[in-house]
Order: sequence, then C-alpha cells, then structure tokens
Amino acid sequence: MECEICGNSVKVVNVCKICGRVVCSYDFNKSKNICLACEMALCEICGTYLSIGYCKKCERLICEDCSVKVGAEYICRECMRYDHEKR
Repeated sequence: MECEICGNSVKVVNVCKICGRVVCSYDFNKSKNICLACEMALCEICGTYLSIGYCKKCERLICEDCSVKVGAEYICRECMRYDHEKR
C-alpha cells in the first residue's frame, strides 16, 4: 500500500478522519488523527474545520463557521468584531 500524499510504502496504516486518505506516519498527525494535507487546510481560527477561503482583511484561512460572506469575499468573525468595535 502506498501513501496517498507522498507515494512511499505504508508500513503502518493511518487513515485521515477528515478525508479518508491512507497515509504514512510522516504525513499523519497522530494527535489529531488527520493527514498533513488536511492539517494544512484547517481553519486558522478554530483549527477544527477545513477552510473555505481566506479572510479579506487578515488573510488567514477560515472555515464557514468562522467567517461571514460579504459580497463575493469572506471576512473572519474576529476581523468583523474588531471593525464593529472600532465604530
């Protein structure tokens, strides 16, 4: 069996709980039970859900729960709160 990220032979089978990829130990975060690809795509605010885009203001990866859609763009809830407090 091959790692679905790097292609190396998999000695210990690790299955990502988010996407289901079979990956080697190098491409697996054991504490979160997720693959490296999913870990890199996690929301930078909550760290739980996969991101859907970047915040227009702070440019962090954000998920649907941590963002507000403004027109065609997304703004994270933290930037929205900061903008609201400035007013």
